[in-house]
Order: sequence, then C-alpha cells, then structure tokens
Amino acid sequence: MADSKDVVASQIEQADIASSNDSLRKDEEQPVSDQDWTPEEERKLVWKIDFRVFPMLCIVFGLSLLDRTNISAAYIAGLAKDLKLNIGARYSVALLVFFIGYCIFELPSNFIIRRLGARWWLSFLITAWGCCVLGMGFIHDWKSLTILRAFLGIFEAGLFPGAVYIIGSWYRQYETARRISIFYMASLLSSGFGPIFAYALSLISVGSGMYSHGWRWIFIIEGIATVVAGLISPLFLIEFPERVTFLNPREKHIATTRVKIDKGREDVVHPNVKQVCVMLLDWKLGLYSIQYFVAASSVYSLAYFQPIILREGMGFSYAKAQLLSSPPYIFAIFASIAFAYVSDKIRMRWPVICSQALIGIIGLLVILYAKAPGVRYFGLFLAVFGCQANVPGTLAYGNNQTARTEKKGVVAAAMISSGALGGITGSTIFRSQDAPTYLPGMWSTIAMLMLYIVITISLSMYFKRQNRLADEAEREGREYVLEKVRGFRYAP
Repeated sequence: MADSKDVVASQIEQADIASSNDSLRKDEEQPVSDQDWTPEEERKLVWKIDFRVFPMLCIVFGLSLLDRTNISAAYIAGLAKDLKLNIGARYSVALLVFFIGYCIFELPSNFIIRRLGARWWLSFLITAWGCCVLGMGFIHDWKSLTILRAFLGIFEAGLFPGAVYIIGSWYRQYETARRISIFYMASLLSSGFGPIFAYALSLISVGSGMYSHGWRWIFIIEGIATVVAGLISPLFLIEFPERVTFLNPREKHIATTRVKIDKGREDVVHPNVKQVCVMLLDWKLGLYSIQYFVAASSVYSLAYFQPIILREGMGFSYAKAQLLSSPPYIFAIFASIAFAYVSDKIRMRWPVICSQALIGIIGLLVILYAKAPGVRYFGLFLAVFGCQANVPGTLAYGNNQTARTEKKGVVAAAMISSGALGGITGSTIFRSQDAPTYLPGMWSTIAMLMLYIVITISLSMYFKRQNRLADEAEREGREYVLEKVRGFRYAP
C-alpha cells in the first residue's frame, strides 16, 4: 500500500517472542541488517498483510460499536417506556456501568493476548459479549439491563486495545495513521447504518406478548449476529507476526525486519507486572491518555444522545431521527480517512488532529446556537467528523511516539482505558433535565476539545525539540537516545 519512499521514518517492530524477561533494553545493542529486498517485494507483502489484518478485525469491531450503542436506538423504540428508563438517572446508570469493566479489564487483556494468541482470546471475548446482547432482548426490568451492560463492558474491553496492538506490530511508523483510521472508520459503518438497521428491526412484531416489542428484536438479532461472528472468527482473525503461518520464510523475514529499519535491534519480551508499572509512570503516557479521554468522551456523547437530540431537540419524528443518524457517520468515514492519509503523507500528526478537534468545536457550536433544523443538522456532520476522526488519530499519535513493541501494548491499553473513563463522562454530562439543548453537556465537550488542542500542540513542540537535539547530537558524534532506542525519532 505504501511505497518505501513514504516510510523513511520507520518504527521498530520484531515478531520473535524472547524466552526470558532479563532486559527490556537489549534492543540498543545490535544494529539491524541492511534491507535485502526490493520495493516491489515489500509492496506486495504489505498488500498481503493488509488483506489478512483488517477484514475480520473491522467486522468484529463494527459489531462491538453496534452492540454498545444500540441501547440509544432501543431507547426511542420503546425500551425507555417499557423499562421506565426515564425515571431519575436510570438511563445514564445503564450507560455508565458499561465503562467500569471496560476501563478495568483493558490492560489485563493486552497482558494476556500475546501469551494466549489473538485468535482464541478475541474469539472468546466476542462470543461472550454477543451472549450479553442477546440476553438484553429477554429482560423485564432496568436492573437486568444494567447488569448485562456491565458484563458487556468487561468482555468488550479487550478487543479495541488488542486490535491496535496487533496493527502496531505489523506496520511502520508512517504507515499506521491511515491504517488505524481505515480500521476504525470501516468499523464505524456499523454506527452509520446501525440506526437504519435498528429501525428495520424495531418494526418486527411477533404475537401479542413480549416479542411484539420491536426494541427486543434489536438486541436479539444483533446478539445472534455477534455470537455467530465470535464462533467463526478463529478462522479469520490474524495473529501477531511471530505466530502466523500464511507467510513463507522469505515473507516472514521481510515482515519482521522492515519495521526495524533505521533503528537498533529490538527483541519482543513479555514485561512483568513491575516493568508494566514502570511504563505506566511515563509522563507522556499521562498526556496521551488525557487526549484519548477527550476524544472518547466526545464520541460517546454524540453516539448515545444523537438520536435523542434529533428526536427531541430538532423535532424530527422517530423514523426520521433514526434515518438521519446515519449520514453524518458516512461523511465522517471518508473525511477521516482522507485526513489520515494527509497526516501520513506530510509526516506530521498535530496539524491534522488539532484541525479535526477545531472542526468538532465549530460543529457543536452550530448545533447549539443555529436556529434552522437544517443548519443544526449540518453542524452534526462537522461535530461527528471532528470527534470521531480524533479517536484513531490520537491512537496513532501515541503509538508513533513509542519505540519498543512491549510498551506499545501498554500504551494502547492505557489510552483506551482512559477512553472508558471518557465514556462514563460522555454518558453522564448529557442529563435528561437539560433537554432539549443539553447546554452543560455541549459546553463541557467544547471545553474538553479546546484542552485537547492545547495539550497536542504543547506535546508536539516538545517532540520536535527532542528530535532536533537528537539530530544535532548524532551529527556531533554524541549520544542522545530517545525512548531508550538508538535511531528512534518522534512523529509530532
């Protein structure tokens, strides 16, 4: 996909699991051998990897997004009335319990996934959360819904950080942004067409009892689809490079060596708990986590309350509110991939992700203060794009500033765990009593996006200075090692 000229600043990656954890710094000692393959060989291999990495990952992640947000579609399809979710904060409670387990179990999942293998671990998680969604179709009170949502968060916790970890192990530094964006945005098709699909399912009525309620069929059909996907996913999910069998020895050599070019040698090791804790103390990881917290809280706010805003805030009918929920997501998919391509092409992250945050702010202001429904709906396009695009953009940003493979898994899990906290925020700042404008929630989201821009610019200026100091030291024959890896450069 990417020509070798476009991947000069590459990222260290090795797919051999070391037999011991004696040292995480042995990657500094030996130089990587020179490239011994042609650009054409590399191009063909990258295409082959692309078609094995992404299809099933995109499908199951799309199902996960659908399964965690279909509660908003069910809400306006009769769930709120039947389970009395409009009493007090019941709806907000049912939303936020998902993120408790989602936050707690992400890092342990990435600790497990490389040991057990991606195919079997992820397949178990997919099947388990599919059963949770299926169970929601048979509940009779809001407490049962809340319990199933809590288990849904536990089982979904491992998929997204695991997928980002897998992608980061296969690609170079300036190949990752558009690929993570393509992965996320392809999965976002479920969010785009999910409301239309949910509307169709809500029209199902069987008999005159509990199965005559359309909202139940939203959960039943989507739950069955997820369980089936989980059962067949071991046949299609990709493993980490050291475990794959679809590459011949020559291809495996290129795949595992290409991600180390221009770097010192790195041997993948399993960090122990103490080493993971040391990685978590990196101050930069704290700022990446704040960035992702903002991006995630903005996304969840819109995902959970967009149909309600369209229905109550803009005055559209139930059918129109469901159908009009889709176009902003379709627009966000294409615009986000285009922006990610630009980011990889110019080899800069901060101008792109800050621009996206600014577009999100403008969109929220238009929704909040415009009068005409059509203009406010246009603002929804901007807001959805600006917020959604910064989820993969922020993950690529944090991934690109991390040299060692074992640390990539920790960084991805920590960032996405902070995103779970953002989900709790996003599900609570839009309160029922603030309808139909949701002024406090809107301005809280705007303020957080402003904070995102400030943090991103400050971090990037620091990274540019560190790169400059490392370049100067290299020219003068001095040692100035970034991220404890010779030759590594940040991607601000």
